[in-house]
Amino acid sequence: TDPPENRAFKLAEAFVLIEGDQVLVCTDGTMRGYKTVSRYFRSLFDKSGFSPSEQAFDFEPVSNQDKRRTLEKEGVKELKILGTMYAATRQMDPKNDGINQKLREWKKSVQTLLQDEISEEDHETLAENWGNFNVHTIISPKGGSRAEPIVLESLDAVADSMIDEVPDDSELVIKTRGGSEIKSGDVILSSTVTTYRKKARNDLDHFEMWRHLDEYRTELIQLKAWET
Repeated sequence: TDPPENRAFKLAEAFVLIEGDQVLVCTDGTMRGYKTVSRYFRSLFDKSGFSPSEQAFDFEPVSNQDKRRTLEKEGVKELKILGTMYAATRQMDPKNDGINQKLREWKKSVQTLLQDEISEEDHETLAENWGNFNVHTIISPKGGSRAEPIVLESLDAVADSMIDEVPDDSELVIKTRGGSEIKSGDVILSSTVTTYRKKARNDLDHFEMWRHLDEYRTELIQLKAWET
């Protein structure tokens, strides 16, 4: 079957463990974060012809409350967004006006700037290499913690919007005014695993991915962050 609109098989994979109302997601490649998986499910359910009532669901992230309280208490000194040009190549979703979409639109404008500087016959070659362009952005208020309150409030609000979801193909690092450093993945309960692709193929071993999911579920149970 064809992949859902705006998605392509093998550029990304997601593995999901479901127990009751709890969902554990392991993503690979350009499919990052629970919201990406949620959008994929909605598109898949819609193409499957499910009724609206059968399609109704939502994901709520389980947070590290200590990290979230630190962010709320100390406020934001600096936002650092690290990523590449790759995600901006995908088609925009006109119904999505969130932070993720705004970042991709900004990257798209930078792509256009780069394309305008080379001949049209080289555009295709350039497009194949967007993933080799690093895009690092730092947003910080002039004057630090002594900046105008509205400036600090704006930065705090943006950080709060971004912290629950890693931007596509990017990493978010927040430095607080109290000196703490928080990554977006620190607030949402998460873990990074290393695995290998099958020989001469572009997919992951499903049994190994299941093992990673099961091991992290056990860890969450020990942390009393998983209902049994």
